[in-house]
Amino acid sequence: MKEEKSPLRQINIRVWFLPAEEETDRPVLGYVWGDRWSLQIDAGASPAHVEKFRRALAQQGLAAPSLAVLTHWHWDHTFGLDALGCPALACQKTQEALERVSRWAWTEEAMARRLETGEEIPFCDEHIRREYPDLQAIQVRPADMVFEKALTLNLGGITAQVQELPAAHSQDSVIVVLPELRFAFLGDAVCGDFYGLDGAYDPERLRQMIDALEELPFDRCITGHGSPEDKASLLRELREEAGLAPGKA
Repeated sequence: MKEEKSPLRQINIRVWFLPAEEETDRPVLGYVWGDRWSLQIDAGASPAHVEKFRRALAQQGLAAPSLAVLTHWHWDHTFGLDALGCPALACQKTQEALERVSRWAWTEEAMARRLETGEEIPFCDEHIRREYPDLQAIQVRPADMVFEKALTLNLGGITAQVQELPAAHSQDSVIVVLPELRFAFLGDAVCGDFYGLDGAYDPERLRQMIDALEELPFDRCITGHGSPEDKASLLRELREEAGLAPGKA
């Protein structure tokens, strides 16, 4: 029997990612291999998503992650937490949001109410249902460890700078920068606000984010639902969105 090819894609000697999946809006899952610890970026949308990532790592002979970092609270990045098998790290704002979501009921009535109040949006409601044919299988839990502002993880041979970023998409946006490799995982930080602004950007937060990104030590990056791209190209797009002149990156 022919061995199944791993869906993992390699960026360099220490970094891999599992591509996003449009059908259920599964995001990119990142992996950073260190000499002592391995890091997963985002927890995935479900136990099935986590299991796909686990199998893909094993096919490449990569160790299971020692720790996971959450880029923000949205369901597609966090509902796999309960199946991870390793501790998860989140910023305080993400933790507070997960504690709130962990109390949600997953009945038709409760989901309809959240749509009415704006706690949830139709796009996420639709894709949660696609990912979970059995809504009662949803198990949401908070992270195991919490930080504020920023921290640096020494994985052995490589460091990961984990830090909050002013972003329009979500008030708890976190990114992971790998300075030795000049690479960054940006999560959904560079996307618009779909909960409050119907996908548009808050102008002030967009400008703050551009300023912050320009100063960070990376040349290539990947977003939560995209493919690897150059920092310069990304910043050109963001500056155009903000109505700013071309920048230095």
